Amino acid sequence: MRRRRKFRFLLKRRGAIILITATLILTLTVSVAMVFVRFALNEYRAVSTVGVREKSLQLAQSGLETGTLLLTRIPLDSLYEFGIFTIAPTIPLGGGTVTLSLSEESGKLNVNRLVRMFEDQTDEKHMEYFQRMSVALGIPADLWHAVVDYIDENNTPMPRGAERDEYERLIPPRRIKNGRMQAVEELMFIPGFDARLLYDDLRSQDRIRNTSTASLSDIEKAAITPQDYILANNITTYLVYNADTSTDLININSAPYHVILSLSEFMTPVAARKILTERIKRNGRFKSIDELATFPELQIATTGQSTLFKEIQWRITHQNQIYKIVADASIDSQTAQVMGVLDPNAKRLVFYSE
Repeated sequence: MRRRRKFRFLLKRRGAIILITATLILTLTVSVAMVFVRFALNEYRAVSTVGVREKSLQLAQSGLETGTLLLTRIPLDSLYEFGIFTIAPTIPLGGGTVTLSLSEESGKLNVNRLVRMFEDQTDEKHMEYFQRMSVALGIPADLWHAVVDYIDENNTPMPRGAERDEYERLIPPRRIKNGRMQAVEELMFIPGFDARLLYDDLRSQDRIRNTSTASLSDIEKAAITPQDYILANNITTYLVYNADTSTDLININSAPYHVILSLSEFMTPVAARKILTERIKRNGRFKSIDELATFPELQIATTGQSTLFKEIQWRITHQNQIYKIVADASIDSQTAQVMGVLDPNAKRLVFYSE
């Protein structure tokens, strides 16, 4: 009898131990499982986010391809007529949206044109363009000396420039490029330039308040906007690499107000506004440079027997040269942007970034 009671006690004790052990094992298993589940969920969220981000990038790349096809397959007159260059279209695509922005870059002043690379010399004609534009924008005209030194390969500084020694003394030290610039943002590596100078409205608050538009027509008000007073909107770095010297010309169909002012020391604000307003009336595009010859504002005398039109006609073109395509995609709060520079004659991208 005593043995039977002891046996029952042992059974109960072992059962309790087994039950406790089983409970501990189950608790531990659940805890470990929860850790793995949590880890798996985090992995899923991360993979899902990466997947959506990749999808938004693919949408942006599709937008870039769309822009390339538009510029190479559809007549330019039709694109200007539909306002593709003035209003960035937003396209529903693949469960998201793509906003496509097209602009013609050769109407801007190209900082790489400041140096004739094969001769390693300053291009005086383009230096004059930049200096006149700077005066019109109210910034120092000698800023571009340092840009010439940044691009050229020699070690002789311009009067207000900077070469290797000056860059090494900066805090922190910087490297001078001695080569062509790939993007306008590179200017911020050069002494004298910063983000405010490049991307802010260069007018003072007093000048903005005192700028009267009461005497201007609606089309004149549309021709010159606050965007024209941002330096980055007037300059570019992209070049088409071919032997055609016409690529050295300014495209009058896309030149901003201050670039037009830079074309000649005799160019007046009235004449520049006339070019811009007449361009708007023609759906944004002159089909021939000779159309400008009919404007009385361009018939003012310059030097000798010349007129303003005769002076600038050899400095401008009406032909497309190089385009920038920017595609912004958005899907499920994830965004992506890609940018390409298109040479329409070669029908290929000469620059790509994302």
